[in-house]
Amino acid sequence: MNVLSLFDGISTGRLALEMAGIKVDEYMASEIEAAPMNISKTNWPGEITYLGDVRNVRTRKLPHIDLLIGGSPCQGFSRAGQHLNFDDPRSALFFEFARILDELRKGGVMFLLENVVMKKEWEDVITKTLGVQPIHINSRLVSAQNRPRTYWTNIPGAGVPEDRGIRLLDVIDRDVDRSEFVERDGLLFDPAIPKAAADLISVVEGEVRVKQATRMGYIVAKEGDGINLAFPTSKTRRGRVVKGKSNTLACDCEGCVYHDGVIRKFTMTELERLQTLPEGYTAHGATEAERAKAIGNGWTAEVIAEIFRHMK
Repeated sequence: MNVLSLFDGISTGRLALEMAGIKVDEYMASEIEAAPMNISKTNWPGEITYLGDVRNVRTRKLPHIDLLIGGSPCQGFSRAGQHLNFDDPRSALFFEFARILDELRKGGVMFLLENVVMKKEWEDVITKTLGVQPIHINSRLVSAQNRPRTYWTNIPGAGVPEDRGIRLLDVIDRDVDRSEFVERDGLLFDPAIPKAAADLISVVEGEVRVKQATRMGYIVAKEGDGINLAFPTSKTRRGRVVKGKSNTLACDCEGCVYHDGVIRKFTMTELERLQTLPEGYTAHGATEAERAKAIGNGWTAEVIAEIFRHMK
C-alpha cells in the first residue's frame, strides 16, 4: 500500500497503520513544521518521504496512491478560535486536500479526513465536497480522553467503535514528584498552574469545587476527574470538570487532573497515553513545549487504527 499523508504532524497515521496490521510500501508526507518532522524521523527513520508544503504537492509526480489521509487545520472551525471557517487561511487548506483527492479519485483511492466538531453549515460544505457522510467519533470510547471529532472516509464498514471503558485513572503516572507543589485548602497544587486558574478551585464541606458559569456556580471534582482551567477569567466558560476522563487536549495541553489530593498538569507520558501513543513516542527531536503542541494537534492513534482495520 502506498500512502499519502497531508498535514502529517508526528505521523500518527503511519503508527495507526502499523497498529492495524497493514503493510505499508511507501509513506509520503506533507508537513512543514520542524519539530513534528523530527519526532517522525526518530520513530520512522528512512521510512517517510517528505513532500513539503501541501500547496506544492503534485500527484502526477507521485507513484500510485492507495490511501490518502489528513487532518486539515481546525482553527477556523474550533470554538476556541474566531469562527472564521474557510476564511481562515489555515482551515482553507481543506481545499488542498479536496484538490489532491479529486486528482487521485480515478485511481480508486481510499481516503480519510479528520477535523473538529463544527457548525453544521461548515460540516455540510466538507461533506458535499468529499461526497461521503461524516462519522462522529469521540476518543473517549477507546482512550481516557474526551475528544469529539468528525471523520469523512470511504473505507467500507468504518463506524463508531465500542466503548472500552478506559478511565483517566487507568493511565495516570503514579510517580510524579510533588516536592515543589504548593498546599492550599488541604490540596496540593502544581506550581505550573497560574494563580488565576488555581483560584477557581476551593474545598468546601469536604468537596473539591471548581467554579463554573452555571446556576450552582461550581461543579464538584472527584478522584480521577479531568479539570480544565484554561479560561479562568471567562464569564461563560471558567472551569470545567470531565468525569473520569481528561479534557480535549489542545496545542497547549493545559488540562489538569485531580488525583490523590493533588491538582496538577499532565506529564508527557500521560499526554502520550491520552492520545494512545506508545510511551516515549515524542521523547526525541523536540522540546517539551513542542512535544505538547504536537501531541495536542495530533490524532488519537487508536481511533485511526480502528478505522483502518476495516481495510483488511
